[in-house]
Amino acid sequence: MGVRAMLDERGRLCIPAEIRKELDFHEGDAVVVEPVRPGEFRVLRLANAIQQGRGIFRQLRKDGESLVDELIRDRKEEAKQEDARG
Repeated sequence: MGVRAMLDERGRLCIPAEIRKELDFHEGDAVVVEPVRPGEFRVLRLANAIQQGRGIFRQLRKDGESLVDELIRDRKEEAKQEDARG
């Protein structure tokens, strides 16, 4: 179950110490706040959000495929098409 907290007059929310400790949040940590559904949001440490984003793209890659090599190949193809046009 959650811990009660209040928004202040400027809309700031203080995350209770026991929650910060449980989540290993520290002063100065960069976080991402995103809505989940009406009346609900979640807070992620920025580093965790970045890792989750990388995971999404990792699933799109085929085994053994280098995304860098694919990007270079795409750019070369685009350059050829530009040269052919004009």
